[in-house]
Amino acid sequence: MRRGLTLAGIGLIAVTLAATAYTATVGVTSVVTAGTTLSVAGGTPPTFNVTLNGVDQTVNYNLPVVVVDSRGGTLGWNLTVTSTTFTDGSTGVGHSFAANASTISSVTPTCAVNSTCLLPINNVANTNLGLPGASGAPVKYFNASSAAGAGRGTINVDATVAVLIPANVFAGSFTSTVTVAVSSGP
Repeated sequence: MRRGLTLAGIGLIAVTLAATAYTATVGVTSVVTAGTTLSVAGGTPPTFNVTLNGVDQTVNYNLPVVVVDSRGGTLGWNLTVTSTTFTDGSTGVGHSFAANASTISSVTPTCAVNSTCLLPINNVANTNLGLPGASGAPVKYFNASSAAGAGRGTINVDATVAVLIPANVFAGSFTSTVTVAVSSGP
């Protein structure tokens, strides 16, 4: 019996010693400085193929764009786009597509790899938005609202572009240059 009490007593002492702990609190401060970058870059240049079949055809391609907003505030940003007319480099009928052949049918923003972003809400109706050809005036196709500070981080802003291929074009390689610009603002 004494032995039982002794073991119980040792256990009580061990619990008492283990329960006596000391704590300290340490305040940690982090200063996060806003960056100055608001930039836009294109991704891999898109390509598409079509086989002439006697009727006008519409072909879609993905316009890859990456926006970086490291300013750390609620400034927002806008994307504008313009392009040159698709041409095969020759002149005359059948050597280019119409100036209004390209149309943005949708825009999808996603956070880039390794970027925790605040996805922007697009305030531009971009379904069937004409992509100006012949170097027309740029049109706004995406607006990252400044109200909620949306659009911070690195964001892929991919647009689906539909291109009308006329039935009367010559077979060949047609090219167009698409120019996307980013500007600060609501």
